[in-house]
Amino acid sequence: MHDLIVIGDDLSSHVAAAVAASYGLNTVLVAERGTGGFHLFDDFAFNIDPTPLSGFGLNQTCLSLLAELDIPPIERESRLLNPAYQIILPEHRIDFFNEKEALVNEMAREFPEYAQEINAFYESAFKKCKIFGDWLHNHPFIQPLSIKDYYNFLKMMPSLFIHQFEKAKFKSLLSHNISLKKVFEAQEALLGNTITNQDSFSSSFQHCTPFRGIYYFPQGKQVLFNSLIKKLESKNGLYLSSCEILNVHKGNSITLDIADKAGNNSSISAKYLIVSTMWDSMHLLLAGKKKINFGDWISPIKATHLPFTIHLGCARKCIPEKMAHHLAVVSDVQKNIFDNNLIILEYSMPEDETMPAANKAPLTATVFLSPDPEQWSQENLTATASSIIDRLEYFLPFLKENIEFFDLEKSIELSKISHSVFNPKYKIRRSFITGLAARTNKTRFKNVYLTGASLLTDAGFEGEIISGTNAASRVIGRCGKKT
Repeated sequence: MHDLIVIGDDLSSHVAAAVAASYGLNTVLVAERGTGGFHLFDDFAFNIDPTPLSGFGLNQTCLSLLAELDIPPIERESRLLNPAYQIILPEHRIDFFNEKEALVNEMAREFPEYAQEINAFYESAFKKCKIFGDWLHNHPFIQPLSIKDYYNFLKMMPSLFIHQFEKAKFKSLLSHNISLKKVFEAQEALLGNTITNQDSFSSSFQHCTPFRGIYYFPQGKQVLFNSLIKKLESKNGLYLSSCEILNVHKGNSITLDIADKAGNNSSISAKYLIVSTMWDSMHLLLAGKKKINFGDWISPIKATHLPFTIHLGCARKCIPEKMAHHLAVVSDVQKNIFDNNLIILEYSMPEDETMPAANKAPLTATVFLSPDPEQWSQENLTATASSIIDRLEYFLPFLKENIEFFDLEKSIELSKISHSVFNPKYKIRRSFITGLAARTNKTRFKNVYLTGASLLTDAGFEGEIISGTNAASRVIGRCGKKT
């Protein structure tokens, strides 16, 4: 009998398993697909999830977690990106620099008539980011959980009132310049998990991401997956992948029936279970129940757009010299950002210019499509892939002639598999009392907890890391361990 089973292919599940094992829990991580952080096509390595990596600065979420788990400091392998990312519009290109003054000057260069307003916006956003960041550090579940939490929340009320005034003022500004509005919408789409975060107090946390830092690893997110799995196994934890969960038996303990890739069946049991909200077999856990927790009723969440990615192996000579690692490209400033109007690009830069692979450029291009099955038909995905390449030509004019590898069938297959790793875009109802968007990780089952970025959408990428830690902390406490 194990202490804990964690189900999930996403980063949050790996965090939960590694944290629990580090605190002495006999832990099993079941990552059915074992997709991890990157995939090899031909001679090109592509990140599965191109979401920018934040939280690796001094005393920030991800670096603090690595220190807590005593994982060797992989920050030595990281590279701070500057610019952190770029936003491309038909008539504008914004480099989002790490320094506030440099970013404000860049924005003012593109929109000189709004220079004063842009400066005021970032001055305010910087202060609100600090307030929300401190709140997140001290209240990792984001929503207040106790009377003391609510008392501390009341201390933020003056800032919240000021935010409401500034929000209305800035929305009025954006209504007079559609291009500037699309810049901010594209930034939210690149960094955030929701389509409804633009007006929230926590949005400043995303707007100030360049100042907190975006980091790049030679192996992308795979370095995180590898480090967490290694930590799990070093603590005698068990990592299972390339398998299928057939049944979940609930009671005083949890038992999973599992089939491996050879078709052999086995069972594992544990006192507690943590399940990723991105697990596509959640129906096995629900067993006919319409809701998994009260939070789903009071703060419903819906996946409105799923990622579809094409993987292009290109000759590096077609990539502009000053092209950032992460880009958000808006094709038409008049259209809705999610009406097939946004392309998120990730370009893997060579670490060593002298290596033979340095002349190759793995390039992923991601759009977000409705979950409607018609959108995911072979015919529509083929047309979408062609449209992506056509739309990229206006700033990558030599792209088509320099594509050395492109397998649409493999891209479609990986895109569908990656839905257990790469977060969709969510629509969530915010708390009427706090205005924050966070759901509880408790369920109707006393020994089952949730993990996943959708629980803490206000925190962006770092919410996925914190969610995994939160879930593990619940079980660690129930097992009488000290965190």
